[in-house]
Amino acid sequence: MLFSARMQVIAIVLASCCLVYWLFSSSPSLSSSWTCVDDGTITSHVHSSQPNKFRYYDMDKLNATDQGHKANEHVLILTPFKDAAQHIDRYFAAVNKLTYPHHLISLGFLVSDSSDGTIEKLHEKSRSYTRDEEGWQQFHRISIFQKDFDFELSNTEERHAFGVQVERRKIMAKSRNTLLSSALTEEIAWVLWLDGDVFEYPATLLEELIGMNKDVLAPNCWWHSYNEEAGYDRNNWQETPESREFQKGLEPDDVLVEGYPELITHRKLMIDMRFENDQTELFHAVPLDAVGGTCTLVKAEVHREGAIFPTFPFQHQVETEGFAKMAKALGYEVWGLPNYLVYHYI
Repeated sequence: MLFSARMQVIAIVLASCCLVYWLFSSSPSLSSSWTCVDDGTITSHVHSSQPNKFRYYDMDKLNATDQGHKANEHVLILTPFKDAAQHIDRYFAAVNKLTYPHHLISLGFLVSDSSDGTIEKLHEKSRSYTRDEEGWQQFHRISIFQKDFDFELSNTEERHAFGVQVERRKIMAKSRNTLLSSALTEEIAWVLWLDGDVFEYPATLLEELIGMNKDVLAPNCWWHSYNEEAGYDRNNWQETPESREFQKGLEPDDVLVEGYPELITHRKLMIDMRFENDQTELFHAVPLDAVGGTCTLVKAEVHREGAIFPTFPFQHQVETEGFAKMAKALGYEVWGLPNYLVYHYI
């Protein structure tokens, strides 16, 4: 009897040890990060500590071409948000109308320094668009990142004041770099930078811009009301002989910004090139030396090769204009479409 009881205890102990070993050997580690993924839930991505996890990617076969979705090329749409809860419904409604196959589109958002419920609103919309939409309308991936930079401006007027532009643009550069480095996954061929308050653009935007097959390409961003319209994004521009001469007198750390009477740079803005010289062709392209970030398409390889958004003066520019200067320094071409309009909310 005693021998039988001992055998039962030993059997139970051995079974328990086997169970514990199986649990620990088959379970991932507790290290995790949180993102919003395409099953409509806020999910913890758990990183396995097992050494046998292996993935291979031949990046030589990842091309961005004019074939776009015909070649199964993935597009990543990146948007930084700050106190933008009021825009999110219209933003998603516009993106959802894009005719580029949604299973080839990923969305990436960075929310920073917001107190108006932007992050909660993004979670809500992301869930609904991954849960309630028809299968063909569901996006490949939706990722939300949160990172504060402790940079506050009291109102929209102060946001556009000349005196805060350099510091503001440096913070925006940090925001874009954080979003890019977090969201750029291995399958992405194209990156579209899209402002959170750009709502009006053709549903065929991606097919048309990708079809141009440019390294960096920016449509002309304007604003309009019910009875008037005008140029909005002044960061798409060309250098001129006068602007180059002006820069010879600058200190290396001087940073230039456009559109302010306090600083005349002598550059030619793309908002002033619409229908120039009676050129009305919609896809008429002009070379640029800088771009804004309201709506700009970039081949992912340009970013992967090292063209980021400098937070430091690079050829007298930071953020998006600095990115364009950096891309050109790496041998890539930067283009604009002065007659192809997208509209910014004002």
